[in-house]
Amino acid sequence: MTRLREAWYIGLWDSLPLLRDPMILILLSLISFLPVFFLFIFLGAEQALPALVGAVVLSLAFVGMGVAQSVYFNKHWFRFQDVLVASPVSPLSYAFGLALSTLIAASPALALSFVILLLSKPVGLLAFLAVIAVSLLMWLAMVFIGYVIGLTTKNTRRANSIPQVLSFLLGFLPPVYYPLSMLPGFLQPVAMLVPSTHAAQLAKYYFGMIPLSSAEILIGWAYMVGFVALMAALTLRKARWVDP
Repeated sequence: MTRLREAWYIGLWDSLPLLRDPMILILLSLISFLPVFFLFIFLGAEQALPALVGAVVLSLAFVGMGVAQSVYFNKHWFRFQDVLVASPVSPLSYAFGLALSTLIAASPALALSFVILLLSKPVGLLAFLAVIAVSLLMWLAMVFIGYVIGLTTKNTRRANSIPQVLSFLLGFLPPVYYPLSMLPGFLQPVAMLVPSTHAAQLAKYYFGMIPLSSAEILIGWAYMVGFVALMAALTLRKARWVDP
Protein backbone atom coordinates (compact mmCIF):
# COMPACT_ATOMS: atom_id res chain seq x y z
CA MET A 1 0.00 0.00 0.00
CA THR A 2 2.89 2.37 0.71
CA ARG A 3 4.23 2.00 -2.83
CA LEU A 4 0.79 2.55 -4.33
CA ARG A 5 0.35 5.67 -2.22
CA GLU A 6 3.75 6.96 -3.38
CA ALA A 7 2.82 6.34 -7.02
CA TRP A 8 -0.55 8.06 -6.57
CA TYR A 9 0.97 11.23 -5.14
CA ILE A 10 3.74 11.32 -7.75
CA GLY A 11 1.11 10.93 -10.46
CA LEU A 12 -0.93 13.79 -9.01
CA TRP A 13 2.18 15.95 -8.73
CA ASP A 14 3.19 15.29 -12.34
CA SER A 15 -0.32 16.03 -13.63
CA LEU A 16 -0.73 19.15 -11.45
CA PRO A 17 -0.44 21.61 -14.40
CA LEU A 18 -3.30 19.77 -16.13
CA LEU A 19 -5.44 19.65 -13.01
CA ARG A 20 -4.93 23.37 -12.39
CA ASP A 21 -5.74 24.29 -15.99
CA PRO A 22 -8.34 21.91 -17.48
CA MET A 23 -8.10 23.72 -20.83
CA ILE A 24 -4.82 21.88 -21.39
CA LEU A 25 -6.77 18.61 -21.22
CA ILE A 26 -9.01 19.85 -24.01
CA LEU A 27 -6.01 20.82 -26.14
CA LEU A 28 -4.41 17.43 -25.61
CA SER A 29 -7.63 15.74 -26.64
CA LEU A 30 -7.93 17.80 -29.82
CA ILE A 31 -4.62 16.47 -31.10
CA SER A 32 -5.99 12.99 -31.69
CA PHE A 33 -9.67 13.87 -32.16
CA LEU A 34 -9.43 16.64 -34.79
CA PRO A 35 -9.29 14.12 -37.69
CA VAL A 36 -12.47 12.50 -36.32
CA PHE A 37 -14.18 15.89 -36.25
CA PHE A 38 -13.36 16.60 -39.90
CA LEU A 39 -14.38 13.10 -41.00
CA PHE A 40 -17.70 13.58 -39.22
CA ILE A 41 -18.31 16.90 -40.99
CA PHE A 42 -17.34 15.83 -44.50
CA LEU A 43 -18.18 12.09 -44.56
CA GLY A 44 -20.76 11.60 -41.83
CA ALA A 45 -21.00 9.60 -38.63
CA GLU A 46 -20.67 6.19 -40.31
CA GLN A 47 -17.16 7.01 -41.55
CA ALA A 48 -16.17 8.88 -38.40
CA LEU A 49 -16.88 6.03 -35.95
CA PRO A 50 -13.94 3.80 -37.02
CA ALA A 51 -11.70 6.87 -36.83
CA LEU A 52 -13.01 7.50 -33.31
CA VAL A 53 -11.82 4.03 -32.30
CA GLY A 54 -8.42 4.91 -33.70
CA ALA A 55 -8.45 8.18 -31.77
CA VAL A 56 -9.06 6.29 -28.52
CA VAL A 57 -5.99 4.13 -29.17
CA LEU A 58 -3.88 7.12 -30.15
CA SER A 59 -4.98 9.25 -27.19
CA LEU A 60 -3.37 6.78 -24.83
CA ALA A 61 -0.35 6.42 -27.12
CA PHE A 62 0.23 10.18 -27.32
CA VAL A 63 0.04 10.77 -23.58
CA GLY A 64 2.16 7.68 -22.94
CA MET A 65 4.91 9.07 -25.14
CA GLY A 66 4.71 12.31 -23.13
CA VAL A 67 6.44 10.52 -20.24
CA ALA A 68 9.68 11.37 -22.05
CA GLN A 69 9.34 15.04 -21.14
CA SER A 70 8.49 14.31 -17.51
CA VAL A 71 11.47 11.97 -17.13
CA TYR A 72 13.88 14.41 -18.77
CA PHE A 73 12.78 17.58 -16.98
CA ASN A 74 12.42 15.91 -13.58
CA LYS A 75 15.96 14.59 -13.90
CA HIS A 76 17.86 17.41 -15.57
CA TRP A 77 15.92 20.63 -14.93
CA PHE A 78 13.85 20.39 -11.77
CA ARG A 79 16.17 17.83 -10.12
CA PHE A 80 13.03 16.25 -8.69
CA GLN A 81 14.44 12.78 -9.26
CA ASP A 82 17.46 13.65 -7.07
CA VAL A 83 15.05 14.47 -4.24
CA LEU A 84 13.32 11.12 -4.64
CA VAL A 85 16.62 9.24 -4.82
CA ALA A 86 17.55 10.73 -1.46
CA SER A 87 14.19 9.68 -0.01
CA PRO A 88 12.74 6.22 0.70
CA VAL A 89 10.65 6.40 -2.50
CA SER A 90 11.02 3.34 -4.71
CA PRO A 91 12.06 3.79 -8.36
CA LEU A 92 9.09 1.59 -9.31
CA SER A 93 6.75 3.97 -7.47
CA TYR A 94 8.25 6.87 -9.39
CA ALA A 95 7.91 5.12 -12.74
CA PHE A 96 4.36 3.99 -12.05
CA GLY A 97 3.42 7.46 -10.79
CA LEU A 98 4.59 9.15 -13.99
CA ALA A 99 2.70 6.57 -16.05
CA LEU A 100 -0.39 7.15 -13.91
CA SER A 101 -0.27 10.89 -14.62
CA THR A 102 -0.66 10.19 -18.34
CA LEU A 103 -3.84 8.21 -17.67
CA ILE A 104 -5.18 11.14 -15.65
CA ALA A 105 -4.51 13.40 -18.64
CA ALA A 106 -6.28 11.11 -21.09
CA SER A 107 -9.24 10.07 -18.93
CA PRO A 108 -11.77 12.86 -19.80
CA ALA A 109 -11.39 12.40 -23.56
CA LEU A 110 -11.45 8.62 -23.26
CA ALA A 111 -14.59 8.62 -21.14
CA LEU A 112 -16.44 10.80 -23.66
CA SER A 113 -15.22 8.69 -26.60
CA PHE A 114 -16.32 5.41 -25.05
CA VAL A 115 -19.74 6.85 -24.25
CA ILE A 116 -20.20 7.90 -27.91
CA LEU A 117 -18.94 4.55 -29.20
CA LEU A 118 -21.08 2.45 -26.88
CA LEU A 119 -24.18 4.46 -27.71
CA SER A 120 -23.49 4.15 -31.45
CA LYS A 121 -22.08 0.60 -31.50
CA PRO A 122 -23.17 -1.35 -28.42
CA VAL A 123 -20.88 -4.31 -27.73
CA GLY A 124 -20.70 -7.03 -25.09
CA LEU A 125 -18.67 -6.74 -21.91
CA LEU A 126 -15.90 -9.05 -23.11
CA ALA A 127 -15.47 -7.13 -26.37
CA PHE A 128 -15.37 -3.83 -24.48
CA LEU A 129 -12.77 -5.20 -22.06
CA ALA A 130 -10.72 -6.41 -25.03
CA VAL A 131 -10.71 -2.88 -26.47
CA ILE A 132 -9.59 -1.53 -23.08
CA ALA A 133 -6.86 -4.16 -22.90
CA VAL A 134 -5.44 -3.49 -26.37
CA SER A 135 -5.54 0.28 -25.75
CA LEU A 136 -3.66 -0.19 -22.47
CA LEU A 137 -1.06 -2.35 -24.20
CA MET A 138 -0.51 0.42 -26.73
CA TRP A 139 -0.28 2.95 -23.92
CA LEU A 140 2.18 0.82 -21.96
CA ALA A 141 4.43 0.35 -24.99
CA MET A 142 4.52 4.12 -25.58
CA VAL A 143 5.22 4.76 -21.88
CA PHE A 144 8.27 2.50 -22.10
CA ILE A 145 9.43 4.27 -25.28
CA GLY A 146 8.93 7.61 -23.55
CA TYR A 147 11.05 6.45 -20.62
CA VAL A 148 13.88 5.41 -22.92
CA ILE A 149 13.79 8.78 -24.73
CA GLY A 150 13.69 10.75 -21.48
CA LEU A 151 16.50 8.72 -19.94
CA THR A 152 18.86 8.75 -22.91
CA THR A 153 18.48 12.25 -24.38
CA LYS A 154 20.66 15.06 -23.06
CA ASN A 155 19.15 17.86 -25.10
CA THR A 156 16.03 19.84 -24.20
CA ARG A 157 14.92 20.30 -27.80
CA ARG A 158 15.20 16.59 -28.47
CA ALA A 159 13.24 15.75 -25.33
CA ASN A 160 10.40 17.90 -26.70
CA SER A 161 10.63 17.10 -30.40
CA ILE A 162 11.40 13.36 -30.57
CA PRO A 163 8.13 12.28 -28.86
CA GLN A 164 6.16 14.56 -31.21
CA VAL A 165 7.83 13.14 -34.33
CA LEU A 166 7.38 9.55 -33.15
CA SER A 167 3.75 10.21 -32.29
CA PHE A 168 3.19 11.49 -35.83
CA LEU A 169 4.95 8.48 -37.37
CA LEU A 170 3.15 5.95 -35.16
CA GLY A 171 -0.24 7.68 -35.17
CA PHE A 172 -1.15 9.64 -38.27
CA LEU A 173 0.72 7.76 -40.99
CA PRO A 174 -0.34 4.13 -40.24
CA PRO A 175 -3.93 2.99 -40.96
CA VAL A 176 -5.42 4.03 -37.63
CA TYR A 177 -7.94 6.65 -38.74
CA TYR A 178 -8.43 5.09 -42.16
CA PRO A 179 -8.91 1.43 -43.23
CA LEU A 180 -5.90 -0.78 -43.88
CA SER A 181 -7.46 -1.72 -47.22
CA MET A 182 -6.88 1.82 -48.52
CA LEU A 183 -3.13 1.19 -48.64
CA PRO A 184 -1.58 -0.44 -51.73
CA GLY A 185 -0.94 -4.14 -51.33
CA PHE A 186 2.84 -3.78 -51.06
CA LEU A 187 2.51 -1.24 -48.23
CA GLN A 188 0.11 -3.23 -46.07
CA PRO A 189 2.80 -5.59 -44.67
CA VAL A 190 4.91 -2.52 -43.84
CA ALA A 191 1.98 -0.96 -42.01
CA MET A 192 1.51 -4.16 -40.00
CA LEU A 193 4.99 -3.68 -38.54
CA VAL A 194 3.69 -0.63 -36.66
CA PRO A 195 2.09 -1.47 -33.27
CA SER A 196 -0.60 1.20 -33.60
CA THR A 197 -1.90 -0.60 -36.71
CA HIS A 198 -2.45 -3.82 -34.77
CA ALA A 199 -4.03 -1.95 -31.86
CA ALA A 200 -6.45 -0.10 -34.16
CA GLN A 201 -7.32 -3.23 -36.13
CA LEU A 202 -8.14 -5.20 -32.99
CA ALA A 203 -10.15 -2.37 -31.43
CA LYS A 204 -12.18 -1.88 -34.62
CA TYR A 205 -12.78 -5.62 -34.82
CA TYR A 206 -14.14 -5.82 -31.28
CA PHE A 207 -16.49 -2.93 -32.03
CA GLY A 208 -17.76 -4.89 -35.03
CA MET A 209 -16.43 -2.46 -37.65
CA ILE A 210 -14.07 -4.75 -39.58
CA PRO A 211 -13.78 -8.53 -40.03
CA LEU A 212 -10.63 -10.36 -38.86
CA SER A 213 -9.75 -14.03 -39.05
CA SER A 214 -8.75 -16.01 -35.97
CA ALA A 215 -5.14 -16.02 -37.17
CA GLU A 216 -5.13 -12.23 -37.58
CA ILE A 217 -6.56 -11.77 -34.09
CA LEU A 218 -3.96 -14.08 -32.58
CA ILE A 219 -1.11 -12.41 -34.47
CA GLY A 220 -2.35 -8.98 -33.41
CA TRP A 221 -2.41 -9.88 -29.71
CA ALA A 222 0.92 -11.68 -29.90
CA TYR A 223 2.52 -8.71 -31.65
CA MET A 224 1.20 -6.22 -29.07
CA VAL A 225 2.32 -8.32 -26.08
CA GLY A 226 5.71 -8.99 -27.68
CA PHE A 227 6.24 -5.32 -28.50
CA VAL A 228 5.42 -4.29 -24.92
CA ALA A 229 7.82 -6.92 -23.57
CA LEU A 230 10.57 -5.72 -25.91
CA MET A 231 10.10 -2.07 -24.88
CA ALA A 232 10.03 -3.09 -21.20
CA ALA A 233 13.35 -4.94 -21.60
CA LEU A 234 14.87 -1.94 -23.36
CA THR A 235 13.68 0.39 -20.60
CA LEU A 236 15.09 -1.83 -17.85
CA ARG A 237 18.42 -1.86 -19.62
CA LYS A 238 18.56 1.93 -19.99
CA ALA A 239 16.94 2.97 -16.73
CA ARG A 240 19.23 4.20 -13.95
CA TRP A 241 17.78 5.39 -10.69
CA VAL A 242 21.19 6.75 -9.64
CA ASP A 243 23.71 8.00 -12.21
CA PRO A 244 27.09 6.27 -12.00
